[in-house]
Amino acid sequence: MALQLKKISEIKREALAEFMADWGDEAVIPSSLQKYAGGFDRLAEYLGYMENDPPRLLVPSTLWFLTDGDEILGAIELRHFLNSGLLKYGGHVGYGVAPKHRGHGYAQQMVKMIMGDARELNINSLLICCVETNVASRKTIEKCGGLLESTVELIRDGRAVTGMRYWLTVE
Repeated sequence: MALQLKKISEIKREALAEFMADWGDEAVIPSSLQKYAGGFDRLAEYLGYMENDPPRLLVPSTLWFLTDGDEILGAIELRHFLNSGLLKYGGHVGYGVAPKHRGHGYAQQMVKMIMGDARELNINSLLICCVETNVASRKTIEKCGGLLESTVELIRDGRAVTGMRYWLTVE
């Protein structure tokens, strides 16, 4: 089957349950998917709010699932614009690939697949960030043409880490 990006309204509950279970104890990315702890309907409701009327201090965003048939391989979120926090670190895009599907270039494919959506939102350059130790994400961003602008110091789980800020021209 051909890879497709689908919104939650096109996703089967069982497929999402399998995708989420594959993450095990690992933090699910994009972080919006952590709302799944409240169940499928709660996640669908949350994603609808985020796209159309996000809570105060958050920016609108759209989340898609990368699928092969009914199976979910990964997910990508596009923030429609940046606030000051996202400009410092976070960026326009968050993506994650289920552990059993990593190493096949799916993250890179998702980034390329959302370019048209970014253009429709009048985004000319995407800010994509990752921590320095996430070599797979760094390679994905660089393969997509991302150029490192700067690094920032972050605190994660009580430890200092280096965040990398890349800009990618929307094609």
